[in-house]
Amino acid sequence: MKTRSPRLVIVSARAPFVRTPNGIVRAPGGLISALLPLMRRSRGTWIAAGADRDACEASELPFRVRALSLSSETRAAWYAGASNGALWPLSHGFVEVCRFRAEQARAYFEVCRAAAEVAAEHAPPGAVVWIHDYQLALVPALLRARRPDLTIGFFWHIPWPVAENLRVLPWASELVEGLLGADLVGLHVPRYVRAFRDTLDELGVAHVNEEEGIVVPRGARHARIEAWPIGIDVEGWASLGRDESVAAEAVHITSELGGGRVLLSVDRMDYAKGIVERLEAFERLLEQSSEVRERVTLVQIGVPSRETVAAYRDLRQRIEATVGRIQGRFGGPRRKPVHLFARTLDAHELAAYYLAADAAIVTPKRDGMNLVAFEYIATRPRPNGRLLLSMTAGAADVLPEAHLVNPYDEEGLGSAIGHVALAPETANDSTRMAALKARVSRLSVETWASGFLARLEQVTQEHAPAQARETRLAASVRVTRAR
Repeated sequence: MKTRSPRLVIVSARAPFVRTPNGIVRAPGGLISALLPLMRRSRGTWIAAGADRDACEASELPFRVRALSLSSETRAAWYAGASNGALWPLSHGFVEVCRFRAEQARAYFEVCRAAAEVAAEHAPPGAVVWIHDYQLALVPALLRARRPDLTIGFFWHIPWPVAENLRVLPWASELVEGLLGADLVGLHVPRYVRAFRDTLDELGVAHVNEEEGIVVPRGARHARIEAWPIGIDVEGWASLGRDESVAAEAVHITSELGGGRVLLSVDRMDYAKGIVERLEAFERLLEQSSEVRERVTLVQIGVPSRETVAAYRDLRQRIEATVGRIQGRFGGPRRKPVHLFARTLDAHELAAYYLAADAAIVTPKRDGMNLVAFEYIATRPRPNGRLLLSMTAGAADVLPEAHLVNPYDEEGLGSAIGHVALAPETANDSTRMAALKARVSRLSVETWASGFLARLEQVTQEHAPAQARETRLAASVRVTRAR
């Protein structure tokens, strides 16, 4: 299906490029990679709420980039406060970490209003506006009130919070009503769609469950909520995996680590990633097994994140203290059982570690998807290696052939790490990895982006089969009001 001709408007917290000491460069991440070609073709506008305004104006791109004019205080209260101090922990199940402060909520509403105003100003008549992520959840309804002619899509990139947790958010109703201003709301996997349905039940919002998702009547139109699993730049990672210089670097990494079995974890330093719990599980393995002590090395790449937020600063200290304790107990002049790299690695460097690793250990406590699992699979030219994956990550729903583990089960986590580290590889491992590679190849980020936009166009052009749908919606409204 072809997408519509009106120019595309993207609204996100991040800009497609960042200012560095070496100049302005493309921002990292699969989402940016997927959206840039679409924006170049559409010659539309990218509205970046949290971007450097000077960098935006200095860009030389075939489309416009606009940054919001925000004070540093408003930006901090919106991003570090309401977004990452409230919505992020709430969505990942860490209610005890949440901080609901009235001034931060006001900043969140202010930034969403500003983003809606800029989008309304720059969107051509009948344009498609695609809004991204939890930092801007109020924008769809605010924008629709200003520009009812627009086609509006929204993608929520983290887990949808369970209804019981969402109860504690003082502005939960406003959050959901904001999202329902979109024609199509995308979530990663079906269980997040089911969680959204539970939220609608909790709030008494009439809806109809359909095979492909949820339909919510909104006056003369309706909003759809559907699962759209995001992917990665499959060919880009596969190409790195075939690169001779990357392969040579992988051999060097293996040699530098002592030539034994290599386990790899790659995470932002976030409490949802289960990094400390993973390190402690590996420490227990070192206590129990001389073979692990002699042959297995865990490489933990931890990208520093949100260090203006106290919980993230505390986490980094805990990670570094745990690694230090492990090194003190089990390390020596010629042997380091754990290597921690607290920095961002570029794709070339990461690919070398993906090739060097006998197993990837991806065990977040909760994660919207987790694309590290996808990258590890796509980079390896042959169907070898192992993926240990948390069953609480969205990726587990689309990668069932991985070795799945409960990250909250201390004994089970340790046993699973021990198995992928030490058990001889078998034909079953090759079969698993071949199946995983096939799944990842079908989940490219380009297919995700173009498919979502095509579906968005289809949704806005739908004409409900009058009698059947009206009957179901009327019945749903009666049931909801009767509660």
